[in-house]
Amino acid sequence: MKNTSHKWHFFRAGGSNQVKICSGKDIENIDKLDAKLWSALSCPTSGLTLDAKTLSLIDSDSDGRIRREEIISVCKWTCANLKNSDFLLKGSESLSIDNINTATSEGEVLYNSAKEILSNLGKANSNEISVADFSDESKIFASTPFNADGIITALSCGDNQQVKETFDIVLSCSDAKNDRSGLDGIDINDVEKFFADASVYLAWEKSPSENSDILFMGADTQNAFNAFVAVEDKINDWFARSQVLAYNKDVSVVMLAQTDDQLVKAYVDMNTEELRKLPIVKLNSTLVVDFSDGVNPAWSSECNAFKTFVLEKILGTTQVSYAQWKDIIAKFTPFRAWQTSKPNSKVLQIEVAKLEEVAVDSNKQALLDLLSKDRELKTKVDNFALVEKLVHFSRDLCKLLKNFVSFQDFYSKGQEAIFQYGKLFIDGRMCELCTKVDNVANHSKMATLGYGYLIYCQCKRKGAADITIATMITAGDCDNLIVGRNGIFYDYQGNEWDASITKIVDNPIGISQAFFSPYKRVIKWASEQVSKQAVDADKNVVSNLTTGKSTVATKDKKMDIGTVAALGVAVGGITTAFGMILDAIFGLGYWLPLGVLGIVLAISLPSMFIAWLKLRMRNLAPLLDGNGWAINCKACVNMTFGDHLTRVASLPKGAKLSRVEEFPNKSILKHIIALLFIIAVGVGSYLYCTGFFDKNENSKNQTVVQKATLAPKAECNVEKTKAP
Repeated sequence: MKNTSHKWHFFRAGGSNQVKICSGKDIENIDKLDAKLWSALSCPTSGLTLDAKTLSLIDSDSDGRIRREEIISVCKWTCANLKNSDFLLKGSESLSIDNINTATSEGEVLYNSAKEILSNLGKANSNEISVADFSDESKIFASTPFNADGIITALSCGDNQQVKETFDIVLSCSDAKNDRSGLDGIDINDVEKFFADASVYLAWEKSPSENSDILFMGADTQNAFNAFVAVEDKINDWFARSQVLAYNKDVSVVMLAQTDDQLVKAYVDMNTEELRKLPIVKLNSTLVVDFSDGVNPAWSSECNAFKTFVLEKILGTTQVSYAQWKDIIAKFTPFRAWQTSKPNSKVLQIEVAKLEEVAVDSNKQALLDLLSKDRELKTKVDNFALVEKLVHFSRDLCKLLKNFVSFQDFYSKGQEAIFQYGKLFIDGRMCELCTKVDNVANHSKMATLGYGYLIYCQCKRKGAADITIATMITAGDCDNLIVGRNGIFYDYQGNEWDASITKIVDNPIGISQAFFSPYKRVIKWASEQVSKQAVDADKNVVSNLTTGKSTVATKDKKMDIGTVAALGVAVGGITTAFGMILDAIFGLGYWLPLGVLGIVLAISLPSMFIAWLKLRMRNLAPLLDGNGWAINCKACVNMTFGDHLTRVASLPKGAKLSRVEEFPNKSILKHIIALLFIIAVGVGSYLYCTGFFDKNENSKNQTVVQKATLAPKAECNVEKTKAP
């Protein structure tokens, strides 16, 4: 241990000496406690009942683990910013700001920030700031125009109407961000994107004025282009067919793809789809399209628009040659390119005149200045976060120490450790040692070394993802604990889950269970064998009936003489051994009860001894190591403590029990008497056959003879005495 003047208090629990956190001085000097005396050196941030926010604040490197050095750092920081570190032992939800140590510069900042937070919450007259005050961040920043989150809102614009109007337009063209105040706002990316998109769009709008070829028909260019595009593909198709027809007039039928009769029928039936597949104008080999004669009825509206807006205005005629058609395409090329390059952004919803008015550098700079002002308050807002950190540590730090530096909460009555995820009710008992498990296969490999009877349960709840828990059963028996058995799990937040056993790690639960386990195993084995034989016999009978075979043998097979002799020897040996055992037992006389007790102990004592050894080694450490903890001490769970962790059902005090069952089992007393009578007759017959009673008669006769032979000698002695 490091040299220190601080006096520590230790308690003995789980087979090791563990430090007891009983004062603020213990927390202040936690760095001086030898690492070898810490119960744990690291633990995961998941699967614990401690506030997840607190755990994330302690996990400074965000690696998902709490380590010893991180806890030491937190203890030092917290105690340095409190006037009285004994306050940490209370684990209070709220912190008095008067307890903040203003003697240091950081403490003074924390005090002023706490006062400002209370003021923002409308609690300026209060001296208590709680964890709940930080549950909704928007309440703290509800009336603050700037809060260092990189987002500005309408409140940030103040009374400047021009800036506010610019803000509203930028917001309408952006994906709204949620400010800490709860209002919709914009960030620097939104501002930059809006003004960049506005610049591109306005430049696109100015292109026609800079290039006269784009709107070569003035205001009519758009309508002309629409009419041109509508027939462009069909006219290109017409010229292609016309060129082939000019080369060979015999292919006209193929070009039309239908006979004249079919065309007339399609027109009469108004089968427009079939007509639209044909050339737009009647084919000829002159390479000149005449829109005044032979127009396909299905294209009449498009052709009329093309004549009106394009041919008559550009060529002044209803006919167009192939060369003229190429010139028309060239004329519309600049307009087509301009249309294609039209930007696609939300600024297009703003009128061009309004956009030109708003999208100026002065307005952009005004918004950027507001964002810069918001960022300047980062230090202030970070101090708000430090106040939240101090409040969380004031409530949860001592709790963590009592489950990390030592397992003080685990070994204390009325307390629950942070790794106890809830309570499982199953098979008439309540199990309190339940831990959340992410990987059953990996966890069970390590947890098996803890010599505890473990059950793994999959827990389901509507609207929540399934979870898996590992539960150590430390009281009762395991007769009815089987895979598939259902129970109810209540997590530490009080939520109810349907639990089902998915895996069992078998180990002794108690000494009494070990006493009866050999007999239960024999009974189970015998019942399984009888059941198996019965099932096999039933299958044979059904099989014989379905196949038509007789169940009675037509002819008995002769048994070999050697087999008969071997069976005789075996039966004789068994009978002799059984007889010797009975002779030894009943030969004990008045010591018979002790002999029976000795047989019982000979059967149960090995099982009880093995159970006693395993129960002495039953340990919590592998159970936690399987979840990623680094346990640094013994954490045994003895039989007395086990009765506390698993509560077996019992009647409440003062309850009245009626022992008369509504549907009692049939009486078996007469069967027991009959069985005892049969056993007595059998034992008596055995004793008679072995000459046990003859031995007693012979001993009695020998006694009588001895008395008879001794009596005359006595008389002779008397006579000899009287002779003188």
